[in-house]
Amino acid sequence: MKKIVIVEDEFRTRQGLGHLINKVDLGCRVIGEAENGYEGLKMIRDLEPDIVITDIRMPKMDGLEMIEKVQAMGIECVFAILSGYADFEYARQGLRLGVKEYLLKPATISDVKELLRKLSEEGKEREEDGQTAEYSPAVKEMVSVIEENYGMRLGLDGFSDRFRLTPEYLSNLFAKETGMTFSNYLKKVRIEKAKELILNTDMKIYEVAYSVGYPDQKYFSKVFKEYTGVSAKQYAMDKNNN
Repeated sequence: MKKIVIVEDEFRTRQGLGHLINKVDLGCRVIGEAENGYEGLKMIRDLEPDIVITDIRMPKMDGLEMIEKVQAMGIECVFAILSGYADFEYARQGLRLGVKEYLLKPATISDVKELLRKLSEEGKEREEDGQTAEYSPAVKEMVSVIEENYGMRLGLDGFSDRFRLTPEYLSNLFAKETGMTFSNYLKKVRIEKAKELILNTDMKIYEVAYSVGYPDQKYFSKVFKEYTGVSAKQYAMDKNNN
C-alpha cells in the first residue's frame, strides 16, 4: 500500500483529491493532508509517505521550497505538482528538482488514475535501483533478465550454465541478497506485470497469462488469486467499475 500526503491550501481541492485517490483504489491511501508547505514538511518528516502531491503557491512556504527542504533532509519520496493552468509555467520549475509528474486542476478521476500509476511505477523504479546497486553481478543480471524477459521460460538451470555455478549455490545467493526465492521473485514480477496489462489494456485474461509467461490460463488464474487475493477476472471487473 503506497502512502500519500496531499499539500494544498484550498480545502475543497484538497478534500476532493483525497476522495478521488481513495475511490480509485489503486493500492494507494491518503495518510495526511496539509494546507501549506510548512505543515507539509513536518508531516512528510513524521509520516514518511511514498508519494507527495503538492500545490505550488501556498502561504508560509511554497511547494518548491518544501520539496527542496524534503530532499535536503534525505527523505525518499516521489513528488507530483498540483497546478492550475495559470501556474503551469511556474510549476515547471519543479523539473530542476526532479519532479516529473503534474496534475492539472480540476482533476478528473481518469487524471488521478493515470497519475497514481505513473507515481507508483516511478517509486518502484527507485526502490529497484537502490536494491540492485547492492547485488552481486550474478544476482543483478538475474534480476535484470527476469524484469526484461518475464514472458519467457526462465529457470535456475539456464543461469547456472551461464555463470558456471550450481543451481543450489545460485538459489541460496539469490535468496540471501533479494530476500526472496528465485521462483517467488519471478512470480512477483509476472503477476505485477499482469496487473498492469489488465488495468491498462483490453487484453483477454488468457492473452495476459500468455504474455507474462503462463501458457496455462487455469494455472495463471490460480497463481494470480494466491498472490493478489482476488481472481484475475474479478480484478478486471473491479477496473471497469472504477
